[in-house]
Amino acid sequence: MVKYFSYYSGDDIEIIKKEVFRILAEDGMKLEQHAELFPYLKKAGYNLDEATGILKIPTDRMKEALAATPKTFTLGGRSEGREMPLPRPGGGFYGRPCTGGHSWIEPTGEYHRVTLQNVATWGRLSEMLPEMGMTSFLYPDDAPTYAADVYSMGAMIKNTAKHMWLQPYEAKNVSFLIELAKASAGGAEALKKKQAYSLVNCSVTPKIFKHMDLEITYQAAKNGLCIQACSLPGAGATSPITTAATVALVAAEILTMLAMGHAINPGTPVVACPIIFSTDMRNGMSLQSSPEAIKDTKAAIQFFREAFQMPTHDYGLGSDASYLGEQNMAERAMLLMASAMSGQDIMGGAGQMEVAVCVSPLQLIADNELLAITRAALTPVSTAPDQIASDIIKNAKPGDQFISSPHTFKFCRTHLRPAEFSRLTRDAWENAGRPSYQDALKARYDKLMAADNPGQASPELVKEIDAIVAAADKALKH
Repeated sequence: MVKYFSYYSGDDIEIIKKEVFRILAEDGMKLEQHAELFPYLKKAGYNLDEATGILKIPTDRMKEALAATPKTFTLGGRSEGREMPLPRPGGGFYGRPCTGGHSWIEPTGEYHRVTLQNVATWGRLSEMLPEMGMTSFLYPDDAPTYAADVYSMGAMIKNTAKHMWLQPYEAKNVSFLIELAKASAGGAEALKKKQAYSLVNCSVTPKIFKHMDLEITYQAAKNGLCIQACSLPGAGATSPITTAATVALVAAEILTMLAMGHAINPGTPVVACPIIFSTDMRNGMSLQSSPEAIKDTKAAIQFFREAFQMPTHDYGLGSDASYLGEQNMAERAMLLMASAMSGQDIMGGAGQMEVAVCVSPLQLIADNELLAITRAALTPVSTAPDQIASDIIKNAKPGDQFISSPHTFKFCRTHLRPAEFSRLTRDAWENAGRPSYQDALKARYDKLMAADNPGQASPELVKEIDAIVAAADKALKH
C-alpha cells in the first residue's frame, strides 16, 4: 500500500477533532425550515430549536452517527461493470468530470455557454474515458432555467451508464431528479441496490444550511442513496484564514450532514467533500489551485481519512487559468499529485478551468491521461521474488544489459504508454510536421466521438426520460 503524506500528527488530529465536536455541541448550525426533516432530528436526540433553526448535536450522538455510517461501500452505475468500491481496492482513486460548469471551449477554441448538446458530449466522453469512474452534469444555457438540472441529467443518462452525482439547482427539482434516477436504474429497489446515483449537498459556510440542501439530505437518505457532503468555504473570507481553523469548521459542517442522514436512515453512506478555496487578498477572488487552497484541502482530506475513516472526494484537477496553456497544465498537475499523495478517493474537476466556471472536452481527455500517469507513478512497489529478481542480478556480469532479458520481456508491458503525451525524438517530431499536444487531443476527441458509445441509453429508456423531463418542465414552470 502507498503511504500518504501528512500535515498533521496524531496529536494534531485529536486537537482538531475536539474542536469539531465542540462546534457541533456548543455553537451549532442554523437550518432553514424543513417540516419533514425536523422530527427526525429531534427523535435522534439532537438539540433543535425550531424557532431559531439552531441545531446542536451532542458529542455522544455524533459519535453514534459516525459509528453507524459505513466506512466502505460501493457506488455503481445503471448497468453492470461500472462499480466503484470505496476505498478503491489496493489504494488509488477514481476520476470525476466537472459539475455545474456553464461555459464551454470547443476543440476549435470557440468559447460559449454550455448547451444541451454539449452536455450529451460530456456524458459520452465520460463514458468512454477509462479514468472517469463516475460523472456529473453541466449547466445548460439553452434549457429552461427552472428545470435546467432535470434537462441536463436527462441528457447525461442518454449518453453514459456510469455512476452520476446529482447537483440539484432548486429544492422542488430534487424529486424529479430522483424519478429520473429510479427510471434509469429500474425502479426504487434497484436504485438503492445499484447505488447508481449520489446526491451532492452543501453547507453555506459558516454554519448555515439552506432549505434546498436539507431537502437533498432528506431525499437522499429516504431513498437509501449516498450523500456527497460538501463544504465549500473561501479561506480568509467565509472561513478563518488559518488551515486548522478552516478544517475544523468544514469538518463540523460535513458531519452535520452525516448526522442528519443518519437520523433519517441509519447507515446512509456519506462521502466527505471538503472543497476549500483560498481567497486572493488583493482582489477577493476565490482560487482553486493556489498553494494555500491545495494545502487546506489536502490537510482536510488527511483529517477525514485519519479521524473518521471516511471516503473523500475533492477537486483533484482544475486551474485558476481561463485557457488551455502552460499555467493551466502546471496547476492541475500539482493539484492532482498533491491530491493523490493525500489519499483522496475521488478526483473531481476533470476538464474544468477558470475555477470550475469553464470546461473543455480536450481538457477532459488530457485529464484522463494525467490521472493514468499519476496512478502509474503511485502504484505500490512490490518486493515479491520476481520483483526483487535476485537471480537476474546474480547472473549479470559487470557491464551487462537487461534490454533483452526474459525478465524485461515479462514486465515491460506493465509500463504506461501515454496516448497523447509525445515521446518522439526531435527528428521524428520534425518529420511528423511538428504536431502539438492539442493536435493529439483533437485527434483523440474525433476518434472518441466517432466510436460506438457503450453507455448509450436504449430507445425505451430515452422515451421514459423524455416523459419525466416533460412532466418536470410542466410542473416546475409555474
